Amino acid sequence: MILFVCIHNTCRSVMAEAIFNGLSRRWRAESAGIEPAEEIDPITLEIIRNRGYKIEKTKPVGLEEIKLKDFQLVVTVCDESRCVNIPHPNVERWYIENPKGKSKEVYERVFDELERKIKELLKKIGES
Repeated sequence: MILFVCIHNTCRSVMAEAIFNGLSRRWRAESAGIEPAEEIDPITLEIIRNRGYKIEKTKPVGLEEIKLKDFQLVVTVCDESRCVNIPHPNVERWYIENPKGKSKEVYERVFDELERKIKELLKKIGES
């Protein structure tokens, strides 16, 4: 399993989870936040659905609510410094802009970047 992490688990990591699970046939992804918010960003949910992906997550999840050892890879999708110290032996860092509170075009651009990087990751782990 793969874990995508960002600060609040409302935008970037939620998009990454949906994209990964929509494209992967063998792996599964979840997402979590370092400081989880109360709810998932509504623009994020709209974009995920408009792009043809499904999202099972109904609310943000905190890192303390999951078992890191259950994941083969942790991918941080944030550029904030709080994303740096994830206690896991296999962490990959992607520095993705936080779209929260910005224009819908920024959300779309972030989604496109995540989709591209996830396709690259799937090739890297032998699923293309």
